[in-house]
Amino acid sequence: MLGFGDHISESITHFMGYFHTSIEAVKLRLDYREFKVAPNAEPELNPLLVVETNPEQYVAPASSQASVKYLPTPWAPTADQMMTSVSYDTLELELHGQKFHHLKGNVGVGGGSRAVDQDSGPHFGLPPSETAVVLQQTSHLEDNDIIIMGNHVPVDLNWGDDAAFTSLTGLAFSVSEPFDAASSLDSVADIPQFFANQMSAMQGFAAPAIAGADISVVSADHIEGTYVNGSAELANLRLEDYLPQPTEAATDGQITAGAEGATIKGTEIDDSVTLKAGGNLMVNQVSLQSLDSVGAHFAVAGNYYDISAIVQVNAYSDSDVFEGGFAGLGAAPSTQAMNIASFLYESAQGQNATIPGEAPTFPQNWQISVVTGDLLQMNWISQYSFMSDNDVHVLSATGAYTTIVTGSNGSMNSASFADLCKSYDLVMIGGNYYDGNFIFQTNILFDNDKFTTGGAAGEYSGGLSSSGNLLWNSASIANTGGANWVNGLPQHYADAFSQLAGGNYTMPSGFGADAALQGIEGLRVLYISGNVYDLNYIKQVNVLGDADYVAHYEDALLNGSDGTEWDISTGSNALINIASIEDMDANGGGTSYAGGGVYSDAILIQADIIAPAPAQNGQQPLANELVAFLDDDAPGHAAADHGPAVDIPDTGPAVDVMQTVLA
Repeated sequence: MLGFGDHISESITHFMGYFHTSIEAVKLRLDYREFKVAPNAEPELNPLLVVETNPEQYVAPASSQASVKYLPTPWAPTADQMMTSVSYDTLELELHGQKFHHLKGNVGVGGGSRAVDQDSGPHFGLPPSETAVVLQQTSHLEDNDIIIMGNHVPVDLNWGDDAAFTSLTGLAFSVSEPFDAASSLDSVADIPQFFANQMSAMQGFAAPAIAGADISVVSADHIEGTYVNGSAELANLRLEDYLPQPTEAATDGQITAGAEGATIKGTEIDDSVTLKAGGNLMVNQVSLQSLDSVGAHFAVAGNYYDISAIVQVNAYSDSDVFEGGFAGLGAAPSTQAMNIASFLYESAQGQNATIPGEAPTFPQNWQISVVTGDLLQMNWISQYSFMSDNDVHVLSATGAYTTIVTGSNGSMNSASFADLCKSYDLVMIGGNYYDGNFIFQTNILFDNDKFTTGGAAGEYSGGLSSSGNLLWNSASIANTGGANWVNGLPQHYADAFSQLAGGNYTMPSGFGADAALQGIEGLRVLYISGNVYDLNYIKQVNVLGDADYVAHYEDALLNGSDGTEWDISTGSNALINIASIEDMDANGGGTSYAGGGVYSDAILIQADIIAPAPAQNGQQPLANELVAFLDDDAPGHAAADHGPAVDIPDTGPAVDVMQTVLA
């Protein structure tokens, strides 16, 4: 056994340890000699970030789409909801090569069943918005021209005989005057009196005594169907089929001109004169889609007033005078006057019926939206167009191809508005319910032309058109979802009005067994403590004066050569009013109740007024004539300014309801 006391063994062990330590030191020195310090590497840098900027922004315009998509705000306790949709169909009108769209909406509503949270407390929803649109569009154009071609210069212009034009205008407005007088409306507080005045005007209307006028009146509590010029018709008339066609020149083709004269398609034309003094187009168009507070059922504590009125007037004077070489060439006037009115009542889809074999479903609770005070939904649109295109033409053959256009003016007023809403199963009104739709349309045309020849001109030979005008009034009122109104309130409705007026918004138990509400588990209710004013008012007026004077001379050309080709047109005017109202009151054919009375009035007035022909006694009773002409060599000059002194008709009563809406 080796112990610590053995000095020999300890020395040997120490030596061996030292020996190994020395060997390891030598190895470390050898490794250290071979070690080389690596130089520092250059830092690795990321590539520079380059950002390219462009201060100009490019936005590609998207095409316009005449469509509105609307989804009502969902009700929290429900699974499914009632859907309301609005779609548009366009009617194109071409205004001297430019196409315009008239929007005519179609409204559809569908129903849906709803599940409801059956806790005891009522649920509250958002109330409908209150809207008032007051729009007035007015256009005024005066285009009274004097064209003197040749050396025949008038001594005087007699432009002051406006009695016939003024008389025609007064006769036209006399038909709608009772309704205009009843249209005073300065604030929301005047609306009940407005309805009372309109009902009084309807019930007391008497057609004015106008010689030669054809005035048709249809008055009833309820009017349905389409009426054309006073007669009930089923035909679907299209405006495109009645618009005057543009008058073509006497010769159609490629025109070239040179020192020797004009050539058309290789045929030499020594002298050609084309005159277009008419062809004016005036258009007023309005499309209203009124979806106010739509409900399947209504309950009104007060009275319900339903008034619809369409008043259409076409008044024109188209008596032409043909003298000298024009004598015997004048044809009978071919002006067309069309009054088209349509009343349509549709019942929308009703409530979902109970599936056979299942227990009937009745309201378990309701969601209620509250409007404190009155609810106003009003669209008031007025459109007025006045155009004066009374021209004087003193024309002589010039030995060249000549085209003169002093007409072909265009005027358009267009408006389209869709008033969307929320849908309810029941609308409860604490006051009265006023529902009115009014359309007033008037066209006035004064187209008394005079044609004469002078100098050595003989009988006129060429194309001649002095009439071919169109007066078009088209109006439609469509009420969708007309409800079955009953006088008197059921007890649970009376209880509901009493509770709501006192601030208690829980549903009375009687609604849970109401057979009229069968199929609705969650009842959506709108409560208005005051009155409801649902008013759509459209007024359209076109006034055109197109009385032209044409004096035809042909004596001083090429020693009396009569080879001139003439083409004269002073008619082909079109005055167009188009208006449509789609008033959606109810979204189902349910029963509605009125605690007071139910008042309904509708009237249709269609009038054609043709001014009598002026007396042909040599006194020149027509407006827009030349009194005398000088001889060929006499000096003279034409007046610088002229035109009939016919003012734009009164644009109607001042409407300032917005002060109340914004208060």
